[in-house]
Amino acid sequence: MRPLPFFSLVLLTAICPLLSPAGEAGDWQIPVTLGSDGWLVYENPRFGFVLPVPPGMKTLRPPDNGDGQAFASLDGKVKLSGWGSFNVEDAAGVEGRYRDALAEPGRTITYKRKTAEWYVLSGVTKDGTGFYEKYTANKSYASGWIITYPQAEEKKYTAWIERIAKGYEPRFGKGHDALDEDAR
Repeated sequence: MRPLPFFSLVLLTAICPLLSPAGEAGDWQIPVTLGSDGWLVYENPRFGFVLPVPPGMKTLRPPDNGDGQAFASLDGKVKLSGWGSFNVEDAAGVEGRYRDALAEPGRTITYKRKTAEWYVLSGVTKDGTGFYEKYTANKSYASGWIITYPQAEEKKYTAWIERIAKGYEPRFGKGHDALDEDAR
């Protein structure tokens, strides 16, 4: 019998786990804490980023490599996902990723802002799905998050987007897959 990998041990010993929705094959646990305002706070064990999660969201199956986590509203209309990665040879750098995001087909960008370390895009897709996306990177790491929602209900989700944007922390190199100290 193989020992559990470190990532699995972290998930199994989480302080306040969220279990997978009933009836889905393969229960999993997600490390979250409950904030005083009823929001959950997800901290990615592998890359260390922190993502606020609105009340009432359910967890979706985590990726096997532990690079992120996705959540969905109970009705499935709203999805929130966060991710982290290594930035090897600037392959995940802000400039290239920003250009690709702007050129993604089927999206109309209604707001964009970019610095050397991050960008934000928001808009709507051809099918009427609104989105807000934030991406951050340094020389060693990258992380980001995106929320999608029915564009017709944008006013309803504006407060969620603002709360997530304020509470998101990239925390480069703070997970168990940390590189050298200079990257932090």
